[in-house]
Amino acid sequence: MSEFGVLFQPDGLRISVTKGTLLSDAMKSAGLSIQLPCGGTGKCGKCIVEIHPEAPEPTSFDRQHLSEDDLRQGKRLACKTKVDRAMSVLISPGIRVLDGKILVDGLERSFDLNPPVAKTYVELPEPSLEDQAPDLLRVKRAMNMSGDHCPDFDIDLVRELPDIIRNAEFKVTVVTSNSRVVNVEPGNTTERIYGMAFDLGTTTVVGTIIDLTSGNEISTASRLNAQVVYGEDTISRIKYAIETKTGRKDMIEKIRGVVNEIIDEATEKASIDPNEIYEAVFVGNTTMSHLFLGFNPEGLSKIPFVPVTNASVNLRAMDAGIGINPRGNIYVLPNIAGFVGSDTVAVMLACDYLEKGPIQLAVDVGTNGELALRYNSFLTVCSTAAGPALEGAALTCGMRAARGAIEHVRITPDAVEFDVIGDTNPVGLCGSGIIDLLAEMLEVGIVDTLGRIHTPEELKGVVPDYLFDHLTAVGGEPVFHVNKKTGKNAKSVVITQKDIRQIQLAKGAISSGINLILKSSGLTAADLDEILLAGAFGNYISKKSAQRIGLLPGIPPERIRFIGNAASTGAKMALLSENVRTDADCIRQKTKHLELAALPEFMNEYTDSMLFP
Repeated sequence: MSEFGVLFQPDGLRISVTKGTLLSDAMKSAGLSIQLPCGGTGKCGKCIVEIHPEAPEPTSFDRQHLSEDDLRQGKRLACKTKVDRAMSVLISPGIRVLDGKILVDGLERSFDLNPPVAKTYVELPEPSLEDQAPDLLRVKRAMNMSGDHCPDFDIDLVRELPDIIRNAEFKVTVVTSNSRVVNVEPGNTTERIYGMAFDLGTTTVVGTIIDLTSGNEISTASRLNAQVVYGEDTISRIKYAIETKTGRKDMIEKIRGVVNEIIDEATEKASIDPNEIYEAVFVGNTTMSHLFLGFNPEGLSKIPFVPVTNASVNLRAMDAGIGINPRGNIYVLPNIAGFVGSDTVAVMLACDYLEKGPIQLAVDVGTNGELALRYNSFLTVCSTAAGPALEGAALTCGMRAARGAIEHVRITPDAVEFDVIGDTNPVGLCGSGIIDLLAEMLEVGIVDTLGRIHTPEELKGVVPDYLFDHLTAVGGEPVFHVNKKTGKNAKSVVITQKDIRQIQLAKGAISSGINLILKSSGLTAADLDEILLAGAFGNYISKKSAQRIGLLPGIPPERIRFIGNAASTGAKMALLSENVRTDADCIRQKTKHLELAALPEFMNEYTDSMLFP
């Protein structure tokens, strides 16, 4: 009987199942837990998934619970849909029993609180025969607005103005933002003024509500990026956006949907009306910024990788389709280059790179790795095409940091030990587990510096005897089994020779990038005062393991510091301070971008860096 491959997103988990298998059963086999309130009878309509590139024909249950628009988008009920082709399945957060790890914390640093949003309470004099000033002028006069200092009023707000001020008995609060009047509200609302900061990651999106009067964080929500159905990496998404008729529209709708879900959750947690959020700041890599704003990303797909703009962008929330106050401002931080985005600018803001300080190299390891070096008053950045292997994608048993992922591995004299997210049966390896496993295999001698898995014959007398039970061959290719399959729903998690080659390519990209950005400033790794590991991947990996495989240079481990979601920290700073936004533009203008592929020594450096220490 034929089998088909199914890729479950956003976990990045791949399995093969027999034709005719129900999707809900395939998920169970993969170790993915979803809610089935009706027991899989199709009565509740709660197990909705989205199937790409082409979904099977809808069943009567699908038609009962889903609209025609939903069906066109590839939405189906998992409990009634049978696998009849290779497919990518997006599992929405709402049906998960337990989702994965998303990093929301970051650095803290001091800066002046100077938000672009302000509220002023005014009591307007009522019109009379002696004072026949128009309503709009009446507001401007009370606010001392005149000439060059008079902010713009949106025409739709002017239309509503007479009713607002009269219903409020001429006692109103005027909300201003970025040289515009955002709202005129009944009564005194000066104590309620909020904004949101978003980190638009390729894999995850995090949003935080902040009180703009105090700077305090009120609530946070996060989601996995639903654009993953169109590609796990930025190149795949660019390709879809430019080659598919509705590509850009599809991308915008996906990211807007995720952002608005986050707004709904965060405001509900905080008991805040979304209309009380007047400003939202966004950071992300250059591709994410383009796809969020609806820019054509074609220039990013080919040499010389030219973006539509590197400048910061401001637009109204209603024009961006974002569910805060419709006249609120959306601010997207500037990018530096085609593959060094506003998220890197935000990291540099969070690390105070404009000030003189120690020699620091910030490293954000992802599908596209970004590096930012501060040396005296010089700032240099570069990007490396690491690919998705270090995040678990494209490997036999790779997956993202979700329930069932092995996140840490230890090979002891007696056993292969591992930790699993969710404390359940393992179903795959996430990034931190992959690096641990490979480091351990190198340490005991199962893998050599060339990345070759030794055969059991070569390992006799070298490794403990129990490890021979973990070494097999599939199709003539060496395979290492992390676990032994036990239990009904258990799965054997393996790493293959081909997987190790993929990891070598990824780690070689990061390692060569580090070496070349240092050489460009006449430095070596020994000159670094600190390596700052940013992002979720950097926050969870073992420093020792990363150094053992050569992903990070062999400097004293105490010089390597985890800085969490520093991009989110930079976004929050930009939300709270106009001065920080000025700094962001200064970073964009001051920073030198190093194009690694244009360097004559790049290929040799890259090839050497693929070897293990």
